[in-house]
Amino acid sequence: MRNEPATKSAHDAPVGNVPQCPKCHTRLKFHRSANPDIDSCGFESYRLDCQECGAALAGIIDPADDALLLTECAAPLEVVVSRMTV
Repeated sequence: MRNEPATKSAHDAPVGNVPQCPKCHTRLKFHRSANPDIDSCGFESYRLDCQECGAALAGIIDPADDALLLTECAAPLEVVVSRMTV
C-alpha cells in the first residue's frame, strides 16, 4: 500500500532534515502519516514514489532520531497475458 501524497512542502525545512531520493538525490516532499503502517518488526513504514525519477521507494522511521531511512525497491513486475492456441 502506498502512502498518501505529501501535502506539505519539504523545501522550507533545513536540508539535513529533508529526505532525498537514493537514486537521483532529489529532495522529497514527505510528511508522516497520522495513521502510519506498522510493519512486522514494529517500525513505522512508508512506500512512496520519487516525483522526479519515478523510483519506487520504501522506508522506515528510525526510532532513535525520527529520520526517514529510504531504499529503492525493485520495479514492479509487469504482467503480460497472452492467449495461445494449440
